[in-house]
Amino acid sequence: MKTFNHFNARTLSEAIRLLKNYQGRAKLIAGGTDLLGTLKDRILPNDPEAIINIKSIPGLNYIKEDARGLKIGALTKLEEIAQSPVVREKYKIIAEAAEAVANPQIRRMGTIGGNLCQDVRCWYYRFPHSIGGRIMCYLKGGKSCYALTRENEYHSIFGGWREASPPCSSACPGGVDIPLYLSKIREGDLREAARVLLDTNPMPSITGRVCPHFCEQDCNRGEFDESVSIRDIERFMGDYILENADEIMQAPETETGRSIAIIGSGPDGLSAAYYLRMSGHRVAVFDRMEKAGGLLTYVIPSYRLPKDIVNRVVKAIENTGVEFKLKVDVGKDVTLDDLRRDFDCVFIASGAWLPVSIGLEGEEATRFGLEFLTNINRGVREVPGKKVLVIGGGNAAVDVATSALRLGAEEAIMACLECREEMPALPWEIEQAVEEGVKLMPSWGPHRVLKSGGKVRGMELVQCTSVFDDQGCFAPTFDSAVKETVEADQIMMAVGYATDLSFIDPRWSLQVEHGLITAAPETQATNVPGIFAGGAVAHGPATVIDAIAAGKKAAAAMDVYLKVTGAKAGDKAGPVSKPFLKFNSESLQRSEKAKMPKLPVAERSIDAEDALGLGLSEIEREGNRCFNCGCVSVNSSDMGVVLLASGARLKIAGPRGTRTVPVGEFFSSLRKNLEADEIVTEIQVPRPPDGATQMFIKFRLREAVDFPIVSVASVITVDGGVCQDARIALGAVAPSPIRATMAEQAIKGKDINPATVDAASAAAISGAIPLNMNTYKVEIARTLVRRAILPESR
Repeated sequence: MKTFNHFNARTLSEAIRLLKNYQGRAKLIAGGTDLLGTLKDRILPNDPEAIINIKSIPGLNYIKEDARGLKIGALTKLEEIAQSPVVREKYKIIAEAAEAVANPQIRRMGTIGGNLCQDVRCWYYRFPHSIGGRIMCYLKGGKSCYALTRENEYHSIFGGWREASPPCSSACPGGVDIPLYLSKIREGDLREAARVLLDTNPMPSITGRVCPHFCEQDCNRGEFDESVSIRDIERFMGDYILENADEIMQAPETETGRSIAIIGSGPDGLSAAYYLRMSGHRVAVFDRMEKAGGLLTYVIPSYRLPKDIVNRVVKAIENTGVEFKLKVDVGKDVTLDDLRRDFDCVFIASGAWLPVSIGLEGEEATRFGLEFLTNINRGVREVPGKKVLVIGGGNAAVDVATSALRLGAEEAIMACLECREEMPALPWEIEQAVEEGVKLMPSWGPHRVLKSGGKVRGMELVQCTSVFDDQGCFAPTFDSAVKETVEADQIMMAVGYATDLSFIDPRWSLQVEHGLITAAPETQATNVPGIFAGGAVAHGPATVIDAIAAGKKAAAAMDVYLKVTGAKAGDKAGPVSKPFLKFNSESLQRSEKAKMPKLPVAERSIDAEDALGLGLSEIEREGNRCFNCGCVSVNSSDMGVVLLASGARLKIAGPRGTRTVPVGEFFSSLRKNLEADEIVTEIQVPRPPDGATQMFIKFRLREAVDFPIVSVASVITVDGGVCQDARIALGAVAPSPIRATMAEQAIKGKDINPATVDAASAAAISGAIPLNMNTYKVEIARTLVRRAILPESR
């Protein structure tokens, strides 16, 4: 056990002050029956810096009854509750639950507050550090809930809880709630799946084609068999959105009267435009090109991203009310001064379009790769040369080399500083280029261009021994003794792009560093009020989804800057899934991920899309492979389940005063039911209805020690054989105690007889989705509910 600071709090206010001072790094102790074991076994990655003893606080140990019901101080021991005459007589299930907790020793020490606030029960979570190292499960900040696919006999049968973003969503720069929209697909609700996607990504038809899908790389299923084909599903959903754009991507219902000018119509500009428009602002997008889309239109080849898709995305955004002012060169046709005067905010998203010079001897004889791609996308069809050498190892270099071959070049070679494993291009794009005949020369850098008769005849390369220094900074080193000559009649440079900031008047004093506008990463705000900047112009070239995320952040920040209330642009900062997550039982069957069908190499061209897309049935099947990751541990509080059935409330004190919450609300989040500086001080139980029958049943393996496998508490009022009211709660079957509301509805107003009881017990477990090793808990729960409603069935 690690050392910690220890405090004996003399008053409630002192304990709250200490909690506030430690800002989540302190723990409370009263009985200590749960906390001490946690500390001794060192199951958590971060032990508390302080332990605050609240047992020394007077006035929190009591059992009182008034006209409204029972009040129990949070420091009241479980043994005292079990033995209290008033509790045993009038609040029977509370006494029975207190007496059922563990063993007499724990009941003499443990408090009702501690029982309610105990940590989750899961052997992966509670695995002692001394045995072989603590297990970093999902609940401790790890990637996986190991119980999903491993031993799970005692875990939840009603799904899990998501307390943090799952790995797939965390890996996505846009924070797309991937499990949520996949669950909507499984439910057959494509419209709702589309809404979830659009909350964080307004152009899934584009990212579904060109995104590097970091989400798939972090998908937990990848450790089980193969990751889910998230990008292919996203593409399908994006195309579905475009097909139904008039209904799904509609103009906002209200207008704010505020206006924003956006410079640049690339993915960052389009993203900002969409979310700002959804907030009700007037949005005008300025671009010097004849078509909107930026790199989506002019850089990425059509065989990866069809221009029809880009045009339809732009049109859908335009139909929401966004104005596109094309062939307008900011700095010439209109100035930044004009935009700042005529609009409330300006977002600069002009990208990076200028070539980067590397000071190479003979560099003037080379061609800029971006210009080559832009010409292709403008309809130019020319064979660039017989033998084409491309310098660079990124995605643009791959596109240049592949496009050169598709236009008729006899040979295309890529030479780059990086070794094959470290090439910045996406691995599958490199593999496709090689498949089509592109030759790779990794670990070679350009030395000088070779010319003859004023024409390029090749390049002398020098071996690169390392690209980065020990600090990870770009600092290539070469072995000048190792050189190689490559013959080529066309050399394309694809080694980077620079921003063009010539349109910015120096009078604005806009802060610029290393050719990039300085902008705050989370808000995209610059040093000039009202001017924001994002994407490549502020942070350098990145992925399309990075640019989309930057645009959305900028939109949210501009809402705040404009002091707009109720805006939609910033109200979804990330995943929004809510408990309980439906565990997807079909996902536990091993299966192969869907494979995107592609055109054969011989049929590929410069215009037609290579990837052919998946159909609805394939998408539904793939959606069923998602684990819907969350925590499937159970809450085993005996007191929690009976208090839920009793309709109890908890009184909570903190630096902001006191509040009372229903027990069900207290358990509505796995770890967010209490702020770090709050304390449960009192349990308030309403009087049971006159004539109500109270039952508490706990199934466990060892009578005197164990936590429940399943528990049931019920408060049922019957008059003349007809159920007048019913409250039934289940424990240890989910991450929190749950109300069996369907079972309650099945008996209310009906005769209590074996048939209705059977119907109610079946209703109680109708939503159960057991894991692969705990199906038995479903039948136990059904049986206990039957016994709780009809005592003679015991």
